Amino acid sequence: MTARLQRVAGLVARGLSNRKIAEDLVLSLRTVEGPVDHILTKLGFTSRAQIATWAARQSG
Repeated sequence: MTARLQRVAGLVARGLSNRKIAEDLVLSLRTVEGPVDHILTKLGFTSRAQIATWAARQSG
């Protein structure tokens, strides 16, 4: 997974909304929605909670 996707996954794990992630990374909301959807698809997940769990395991 790319560094950008890992960063987005980490922000999802911190509980940030797509809008807040966009603000933090100085991106448009639509630009953030793509990577979040890509992470869900790439990992076969259906929820942001699954991303959060995955990200926590990666960093631990």
